[in-house]
Amino acid sequence: MQKIKGISFFCPAYYDAKNIGPLIDKAVDLFSRLCEDYEIVVINDGSPDNTGEILDKLASICDKVKVIHHPRNLGYAEALKTGFKNANKFEFILFTDGDNQYNVDYFKDMTKYMKDYDTVITYRIKNGNSYVRRVISWVFNRLLNILYNEPFRDLSSAFRLVKREAINEVMGECKSSSIFLPIEIILRLHKKNYRIKEIPIESKRRLHGRSTSLLPKNFIAVIKEMFSIKNNMIRYY
Repeated sequence: MQKIKGISFFCPAYYDAKNIGPLIDKAVDLFSRLCEDYEIVVINDGSPDNTGEILDKLASICDKVKVIHHPRNLGYAEALKTGFKNANKFEFILFTDGDNQYNVDYFKDMTKYMKDYDTVITYRIKNGNSYVRRVISWVFNRLLNILYNEPFRDLSSAFRLVKREAINEVMGECKSSSIFLPIEIILRLHKKNYRIKEIPIESKRRLHGRSTSLLPKNFIAVIKEMFSIKNNMIRYY
């Protein structure tokens, strides 16, 4: 198999002290085998546990790993924005969450589409989350299908590969300040007729730390933005 020229990879980390090490170790091993060169950027979004210390140790061991520390918790959207600004060395950017629920080995399946597509997203044929979270995710995605007239199965699946020039075009238009941001990115790319490929994956249960996506304030923010951004996109496009 011919090696890929390079990949930029990043992930936000929050309460991920026990998750981030295995994720980064796996990513280093994978990219070392598949790519001529790569970069890994991890954004420690003000984690109150020892996530930051673990990341600094990883960066001291591997010069491909760069750690950016937010002095306080700025939220998922800001962590993503930091990632896009700093993981920009190569043509494609791969990003996921730092909770190690997504196997970075699925990047191998994505590589076959990098020549013909601008973006590769995923849908979960096996979702490691609880039954309640799976139901919420299913309802949420069907609402997105109806509201935005888009065909995607699972825009809340957090394992995505995007061409850097595509991200650069839409990021300035994005309005989200919540965990809706990565979904908004794909919706705007779809509206601009970028070529988007979906592939199936399986996600794992989060073993350590805690997810904050369903905290009332975060959930309400997502629902509000789902409708407000739709109105903005109607005016914009």
